[in-house]
Amino acid sequence: MATSQETKWNAVLVDAQRRLPAGRCFAQEAFTSDRYRPVLVKLNELRADTFYWFDAMTVSALFDAVVEYAARYAKRLTVSHIAPRRLQHIAAKLDQVCVLVGNRPGKELLQGARLQCRNTTGTPLSRYRIVLVEGTAPLLFIVREQRSRCLGFLTADVDVIEEVADDIEALLRGMGRRLDAFERLGKLHQTTQRVARELESYSRRLQLTVERAHRRPELLTPARFGRIVAQAIRKMEQLKEIPRRALRTMGKPRC
Repeated sequence: MATSQETKWNAVLVDAQRRLPAGRCFAQEAFTSDRYRPVLVKLNELRADTFYWFDAMTVSALFDAVVEYAARYAKRLTVSHIAPRRLQHIAAKLDQVCVLVGNRPGKELLQGARLQCRNTTGTPLSRYRIVLVEGTAPLLFIVREQRSRCLGFLTADVDVIEEVADDIEALLRGMGRRLDAFERLGKLHQTTQRVARELESYSRRLQLTVERAHRRPELLTPARFGRIVAQAIRKMEQLKEIPRRALRTMGKPRC
């Protein structure tokens, strides 16, 4: 039976899909391929904490769906790239709204007790689109613009959301040069997918070896069996080294 949070999550995805034409309701899973072909996922089947490549139209649909979700369930909202008229409408329903703007706010953004504008000019945040919902049902949609596409993810994980919120506040105060939580989660997802691909490839090769042995058991000599076991041990060590290398890379400061 679906929990209340799962129901709300599914409602956001369905709402986003409803905002798109029928042929545009897909995202490409990042760092993943199926025999060198991109893996496309329906919008209403997106998984939490998984990185995807989105086009501009899909980003807008998800952005609007999460903002609508915030108007229903949130107490506080941090948001970027939103129309002033819609912002004033949303702000009336929330306890507090923080708007990340790329320049000085115009007269239409009247700041007050509920509405606060923060300038992202000259910070790494200028490359991101963010909807961060805080309250009893937190939700985060964040993407980074990379040429013609955007890389990002959705999450309802409280710890991740709090971590991203802390990173945003630090960058706005001039402390730091990157959104650490986003970078680290991206590296983790990339590493996980690489291990999965290596395992899948090795499993296919091992399966072929077993099938040949069944057909021609006389070929599976003790020496050949020893080589297969030795190869398996080396492969396991190589797979262990992938996350270790990623962790070492994540620990290095960027210039």
